[in-house]
Amino acid sequence: MSRFAVDAMLGKLALWLRLTGHDSFYRADIDDNELLRVANSEKRILLTSDANLHQHAVERDIRGMLVRGSVDEAVAYVFIEFGISPTIDPTKSRCSKCNGELIQLDSTEKERVRNLVHKKTYDYYDKFWLCKDCQSVFFQGGYWQNILRYVERIDELMKERRDT
Repeated sequence: MSRFAVDAMLGKLALWLRLTGHDSFYRADIDDNELLRVANSEKRILLTSDANLHQHAVERDIRGMLVRGSVDEAVAYVFIEFGISPTIDPTKSRCSKCNGELIQLDSTEKERVRNLVHKKTYDYYDKFWLCKDCQSVFFQGGYWQNILRYVERIDELMKERRDT
């Protein structure tokens, strides 16, 4: 599975890579030289919308991809290029906030998140995912339908792109 370093202009792409289970280094406040250093030292593929940054990566023999277009087009393009399926499996997803690994908690382990979520959320849901690193908690709440609709949209764009 590919590992990525994503520039500050592509935060939503980093989010969707993480949700699909791909290790994606992203920090909005990182400068170009540090991002290149991380990509090189950690053998990550640099994803950038900055032509100059992409050129610097090429000059340093860092594998990279210049990403253009709208957010949706960028996500579809990267998914096609790296053979990423537009499906979200929470058991394989990474933390959307920090890129950490998620631990799935079932109803017998949910006590671990009691003080990390609202009482109504805790009472209503039995399955949670806890980030090992930042302790963020995820569950399939109301936003889950929006996530599923979005990946359907990306799947459609990928099919259109392949057909042209």
